[in-house]
Amino acid sequence: MHKIELYGYGESVASNMARVALSEKNISYKYNLLYLESKGDHLSKKYKKLNPKNLVPTMIDNGNVIPDSIQIMRHINSTYADGTDLFPENINQDIFNNLLDFVKLDEKKELGETLGTTAGGISATILVRLLCKRSLLSVIWDYSTKHSIKKRIPIFILLRILGKPPEKLSKKMALALSKHLVYIEDILKHEKPFMMGDQYTAIDSCMTSILHRINEMRFTNLLTSENLPNIAKYWKIIQARPSYKEGILDYVTGEWEIEIQSLFGNGSNKYEDLALSEITRLLKEK
Repeated sequence: MHKIELYGYGESVASNMARVALSEKNISYKYNLLYLESKGDHLSKKYKKLNPKNLVPTMIDNGNVIPDSIQIMRHINSTYADGTDLFPENINQDIFNNLLDFVKLDEKKELGETLGTTAGGISATILVRLLCKRSLLSVIWDYSTKHSIKKRIPIFILLRILGKPPEKLSKKMALALSKHLVYIEDILKHEKPFMMGDQYTAIDSCMTSILHRINEMRFTNLLTSENLPNIAKYWKIIQARPSYKEGILDYVTGEWEIEIQSLFGNGSNKYEDLALSEITRLLKEK
């Protein structure tokens, strides 16, 4: 019997972060799948009792409820000695905390403000397509009466009405993605395997999820660009770790792939060229 349970969604960036970290710590758990936009499982009364913000992931460890991916990482790292030390003490803590803040998902920050929030922003196209699987009235009812983060309510309802994100938002996210990847490229110029150097940390668990989302949303050429050689090398390194498969690939629901294939076919994201051009421009300005 598992004493740890995790509630999450297969294509959730935050859930992926937590599952990658759990894999790195060699922790087994009972997994409870919640469908988000397509079914609204996270808005149920039962789940809201566990996570009042209606967000995923949530972990229960021996009766203790931990409702956030970074909190989950901190908890398992301080509680379980096995596996990778996700929060090593022998590194520069100021740099570590600033980078972690830059790559984590944070509903208090604006979309595109950090790499973490940009990963959410570039996902909007698919989120809307999944929302559109439900009737407009059911979306209005569920989000207006059940969602706890008030600023999200009108956003989700508007997206459902429009049927797609505004082009202005998609362009903004592509440009933000370029800016943040140029910043990450500069960090990785130390030419060591991980974000903080030789040691894998919680930052790398987050980055694994984020780069997977970038690839998943068909911005693949950004991860293999000759202009970003350090990112290309880093992406290969983290894909090769068992935690990439165990924390992300093994939990794919298939919902996203259907929509991505319908949207892009075998091609790239329509904003990939814009992002690549912006990367070239930013690098020339340095």
